[in-house]
Amino acid sequence: MASQLSSGDLISERYASALYDLAAEKKIVDSVLKDLELLQKCIQESEDLKLLVKSPLITSSDKLNIFEKILSKQKAGNLTKTFLKVISSNKRFAKLSSIISQFMNINSQKRGNVLADVTSADELSDNQKNAIKDQLKSILGEKLFLNFNVDKKILGGLIVKIGSKMIDSSLASKINKLKIAIEGAQWK
Repeated sequence: MASQLSSGDLISERYASALYDLAAEKKIVDSVLKDLELLQKCIQESEDLKLLVKSPLITSSDKLNIFEKILSKQKAGNLTKTFLKVISSNKRFAKLSSIISQFMNINSQKRGNVLADVTSADELSDNQKNAIKDQLKSILGEKLFLNFNVDKKILGGLIVKIGSKMIDSSLASKINKLKIAIEGAQWK
């Protein structure tokens, strides 16, 4: 698996794997997962936090102070706090969201869950989400967890990613394939 990841993903996967191993050893995976989910939610919901995490102008220690305040309000565990200190000292805050996602993936795999990312051009209604979930559960089984994302660039349709497999029925992909076919026909 690691050989298929880009170097940025490989870094995230290594940090997440190390954190997961420590959490499993101490039998606190669920509490660390809860802490990380909180951090991920805070980052996703706040444009300021998204910019803070990525900004090279803000020092790692300042970033750490802000995240420690968030965690202290939520009474987060010591392992999560220590992990953030490691992230800070290694200047890896830009990878924090990716590390959290990798941790969640590792946790799901260990529990036998199947994670799928569904990307659409517009926000899907609850009925549409349920229909997709039901269809995928009939194929993949009951331990399916879906992440729904919106990406206007795909224009229409869906992209479903399950592990290393991807089903791309997006309009942008179809237009691109048509362009390639037309360009190929011009050279004959």
